[in-house]
Parts: sequence; C-alpha cells; structure tokens
Amino acid sequence: MLERRVLVVDNSRAVTGALNAMRHATGPLRASGVGEFEWVLPTGSAARAVLEADGYVTHELPFVEISRRKKDLLLYLPMLLLNGWRLARLARARGATIIHLNDFYNLTGYVARLLSWLSGSRLRVITHVRFLPQTQQPLLARVWRGLAERFAERVICVSEAVRAYFGPSARVLTIYDPLPGAEQYPAPVRPLARPDNTVRLLYLGNFIAGKGQNFALEAFAAAYAQAPHLRLHLAGGDMGLAKNQQYRQALEAEAQRRGLAEVVTFGSFIADVEAAIKAADVVLNFSESESFSLTCLDALYYGTALIASDCGGPRELFEDGVSGRLVPNRDVAAMSAAIQELGQDAARRATFAAAGRAFVRHKFRPAATYERLGEMYAEAV
Repeated sequence: MLERRVLVVDNSRAVTGALNAMRHATGPLRASGVGEFEWVLPTGSAARAVLEADGYVTHELPFVEISRRKKDLLLYLPMLLLNGWRLARLARARGATIIHLNDFYNLTGYVARLLSWLSGSRLRVITHVRFLPQTQQPLLARVWRGLAERFAERVICVSEAVRAYFGPSARVLTIYDPLPGAEQYPAPVRPLARPDNTVRLLYLGNFIAGKGQNFALEAFAAAYAQAPHLRLHLAGGDMGLAKNQQYRQALEAEAQRRGLAEVVTFGSFIADVEAAIKAADVVLNFSESESFSLTCLDALYYGTALIASDCGGPRELFEDGVSGRLVPNRDVAAMSAAIQELGQDAARRATFAAAGRAFVRHKFRPAATYERLGEMYAEAV
C-alpha cells in the first residue's frame, strides 16, 4: 500500500468536539495502514497531551486568528505568511504530502501549498468545514468559501446542513464524522431505578456563549417546578478564556438566583465521556448552531435518551419522536416540555435510547464515515 503522511492542522487550544471527531477518524485509518497522521496545534494547546497519549506526533505553531482585537488584526497577515512557510517546511521535513485543515478559517495550508508548488513539489490541501458558515460574518464566510473551493483538493462538509452553503462541485463532499471507538462499559452504568427516584440530565459542552447552557438552565427551571425529581449537571471546559469563564460564572449565579443550587451542578471537562453519558438518564444539547454535534452522536451511540435543538446538523443524527426529541431552536418552552416528558416517562427514555443506538450504528458505519476519508486521501496523492 502506498505510504502517505498527513499533517492535521487544528486550531483547538483545548480538547474540542472537532478535534475529537478527527481523532475518531484517524485512529482506525492509522491502524489499518492508510497512512501516518501528525498534528499541528496552536502553541501551548492543552490538546497536545491528549493526542500524544494516543501516540500521535504533534507540532506547534503560533497561530493568530482574526478577532476584533487590534493586535490580532495587525499580526494576522504577517503571521499567516510566516506560519504558512513554517508549515511548508515542516511538511517537507516530515515527508507529508497532504495537509488536512480541520478548521475552515485556518488558511496556513493554502500558503504552504503555494510555497510547495513554487518549489516544485505538490503538497495537497483538504479543508474540513465543521460549523455552519451561513451563521458567521457573511463577507468573511464568502471569502473563505471561495478560497476553499478554489485551492483545496477536497472540501469536506460534516453534514448536509453545511453542504448547502457551497455550490455544486465534485470537490465538495459530505462525509459524516465517525462513531466513537469501542465501548468500555457494555452494560449501562446508570441504575434501572435510583434510590432517590431522581432523573439526571446531563449537559456536555464547553462553556461558550451560544452553546445553549443558558437555555438549558431556563428550561430546567420551568420543568423542575413541575417535576422536582429532576437534576441537571452541566460539564465542560472554558478553554482558558476570560469570556468563557465569565459565561460560566453568570450561569452559576443564575442558578443561585433561581434557588436551584442544590439541584443544578457544574463540573469541568469530562475525559470519560462514555461513563458520564451512560450514567445520565437524558442528555441535553440546546446549542444555537451546530454543524454536526459530536455530543449528540455520543449520546445516541452510548444509548442515552437525547433532547437536542434543531440548529443544523442534529436533525440528521436521529429521527424525532422515534430515537430522540428535536425541539425548535431557542424555544425554551418546547425544551422544558420535552424535559418534563422524558423526565416522567422511563419507558420512553428506554425506547429512545435503544432506537438511537440502532440508528447511528447504521447511518454512521465505517463505510459511510472514516473509510470514505481514507478513499479521499488515496485520491489526493
């Protein structure tokens, strides 16, 4: 088999759903001999330790993202050119033939590709789109879409909701993220009946405005008034950013203000997602915008009832009313009603859990996910 080396460029400064999705894809590809994968992360990324524990070679570059801060705006272009040169040099040193940009807005791969072509080599670029571009700043999204369609060998969309933003082109593909790896806990961790008769709701997601924890808290408050056996746990990281820390603090203060401190708890990043999901009775995801939602996929795969907002990708992950509940985006009343429904109906929770497991195991089987990535890598060489 033709040996290939891929540099996966990811802007994650912490462990994110996007990073985990690529981990789930490259793990079996690496094991099956499709190629070797190395990661390029921002300087100081907390994700480095996780990837190196998986046995990946990792590198760091001082990426600068576009933001409203004047310093970032001034540094963006020169650092883009410098990091593109560094990435091209790294690819040459490591013998990589493909750069896989796991971030739509990271343009270093295009600079590296141009420099490699000028030097006589043929470095290929693949761009992964993991959010809904139509929800971003329109001018920037159009520029980035044009660059991807023109200079990437392939543009991979994680859902049909994302694919709808792009024009008709054989180079733009929809490839779903794969299922998590083998289960560690074949039997459910949660008891069939709790001694205190509580029903535990779990919200997994980094504390970022727009991820929906505020809706979950408001919806839970209304549901709890009618069903005091409910409990809610919100867990996630803040990625070391002050604005995310302030968002979490505001949520905690709101829980206190509503008198929910005893029944709404907050936790940090959870490494053992499988155990956490299987210990919960219901998983919630009320994000305002999701291109796919690995959290929703995990909940379905691990067999826990799911309530998610209709915010893009989640509607492609399960069948509403059959294997989960899909509620209108930002509709707190509908969220609260769904929480009450599942919170009071153990049989419905069990039905959703079983149907969700069966549905995702078929739709997101290897032949429809990471194996298609492997085929694409072969075509790009």
